[in-house]
This record gives sequence, structure tokens and C-alpha cells, in this order.
Amino acid sequence: MFKRILVGFDGSKESLKALILAINLAKFHGASIKALEVIEHMPVILEAYIKEDMLRDRERIIKHTEIIKRISIENGINIDYEVVRGDPAVVLSKYAESEDFDLIILGKRKLKGLKKLFMESVSSKVLDISKKPVLVVKE
Repeated sequence: MFKRILVGFDGSKESLKALILAINLAKFHGASIKALEVIEHMPVILEAYIKEDMLRDRERIIKHTEIIKRISIENGINIDYEVVRGDPAVVLSKYAESEDFDLIILGKRKLKGLKKLFMESVSSKVLDISKKPVLVVKE
């Protein structure tokens, strides 16, 4: 049933849970897995902040690449990892459709404080806009 699984990955414990579930489903269905990390691009005014963000993003990508490699080897399954910039929910939804994935798996984080009042979670937004099946892993 599932041949191509897209996992939203950001290195959080929730995204790791989503990746482990994807691995189990992939083994059962003989599916391939793509872990897609979407780094939200925030407009920044000062050049110093842009350089700092780029360095932080580069370090994050290196760290996440190593995590994906380790999990891939430990579980005996190839996981393709890609990083793109944009609005995470929009990019994940459009990517899944354009690349014809059968399933999107996401971890769900609890938003707290003001974020809960003013922001919609990525998983909720993907559920709203995606034309592909979405599986959300809760804590």
C-alpha cells in the first residue's frame, strides 16, 4: 500500500518518533523513505544575523545528516535526507504531491504560551492543506 513515505524531520524527539514509525511501515510495505527538513526562512535585516543563521543552519544540517545515517544503518534501511527552505507545512504538502509520495508522517509538538494562541502547528496546517494522506505521531 505504501511505497514512498515522506517524513517531516527537524531533529526533535517528535520527528524522530515519526521517522521510527516510517521505518517500521517501510519495512512492512517495502517502501522507500525520504526525510525532508524544511528550514523556515525568516527575513533578517542585518547581515551579521544572516551569517549567524547560515552557520547555525549548516551545523544543524551536519548534525541531522549524521543522525539520519546512524538510524539508517541501525535499522538496515536507506533513508534519503534533503533540506529545503520555506514554509514547512506548504513545502511538505507540495513536495509530497509533486513527488507522488503515498504518505506523509509528522511528529506533533505541543505549542505553549503565546505560540499556542497565535500560531498553527505544522502538523495541523499540513492536515488542512495536503492532498496526500497524513499520519501524525503524538507524544
